[in-house]
Amino acid sequence: LQRGVYRARTPPRGGERKRLKLTLKVVADVALVAVPNAGKSTLLSKVTRAKPKIADYPFTTVVPNLGVWVPSNFDGDDDDGTMDDVGNSKSKSLILCDVPGLIAGASEGIGLGHAFLRHVERCHVILHLLDATSKECVEEYAMINRELLNYGTGKLATMPQVVVVNKLDIAFKGADGEFGSREELEEELKKIMPHSRLMWISALEEEGVDDLMERVAMFVKKVKETTAAEERRREEDDG
Repeated sequence: LQRGVYRARTPPRGGERKRLKLTLKVVADVALVAVPNAGKSTLLSKVTRAKPKIADYPFTTVVPNLGVWVPSNFDGDDDDGTMDDVGNSKSKSLILCDVPGLIAGASEGIGLGHAFLRHVERCHVILHLLDATSKECVEEYAMINRELLNYGTGKLATMPQVVVVNKLDIAFKGADGEFGSREELEEELKKIMPHSRLMWISALEEEGVDDLMERVAMFVKKVKETTAAEERRREEDDG
């Protein structure tokens, strides 16, 4: 007595082979972007528990460093880990990504930063750090923005930015810098900045750092809410 249904056997065949290239993108709230030796790693170490390598020579950072900032009045019980409509965390803390320093031509593969610019795409806000002691501070600001524009589709140039001038503790005190005062540098920056989000700090001395992070946290929250609203409108239009 034969049971079941007879099925003809098929001879075995070779499987498919594919070569895949996977690109890992770090997910963070804020990307720290600057030329080498502008103080990104110092700032990260002051506002988070991250321990990046810090030295007084360029290209100290050779891999992205992550750190988590939490507000001073943060209560861990308030952070329930929930997500918003577009998958963003509602946590009051911020994840910061310190991207290796960028130089002219980074968008074309020059220097260390090009390999890590892709991580900036997954962030919500760019914190553009400037070195107040540099003779080419304004030119460096413009150069970084050109590289962001020339990278990939140019999406990075449209991301919200906060410009932060660092090293106030040693700036404007000698003849080495091009600018003799904070007011003079501020005037030149505002001539080319498309927005008014400009702050001043000394990461080493932690001067203005707390105020900076509180304001950045509020700005990131606003950007996330705007993004969520735009996503909802798209879904409604598509539906």
